[in-house]
Amino acid sequence: MNKFPKESIFKTPENYFDSLPDRILRKRKQRIRQLYLTGVAAAVVFVVGFAFVLVPRVESDATNFQTAINEEVDYYITAGTWDEVDVLLLADNPNELLDAITAAEWRSELGAEDEELLLNEILF
Repeated sequence: MNKFPKESIFKTPENYFDSLPDRILRKRKQRIRQLYLTGVAAAVVFVVGFAFVLVPRVESDATNFQTAINEEVDYYITAGTWDEVDVLLLADNPNELLDAITAAEWRSELGAEDEELLLNEILF
């Protein structure tokens, strides 16, 4: 044991304790910033998830709205308030509406065997 030096092995670097509070505060600020960003990310995930939950309800409300409009249009037509011209004027694409009406009338009058005749008649 006499061969080992008697100096203290627990030496601290110079100015270690002078810069220690600054290093601790810097690490603390980094940790606070990390927690803040984690909280913001969690809030964004929550808002996006909440939006996905609400999206199907919006679509079903639009479907119900369209159903209500269709029922109201049928009411005005059966009451005699609107005629064919009024309905065509309200349509976005009257040609598609006329094609659909024509196809429905032909299907009701023709049998299933005349389906090809119906397609040829509408296309040409």
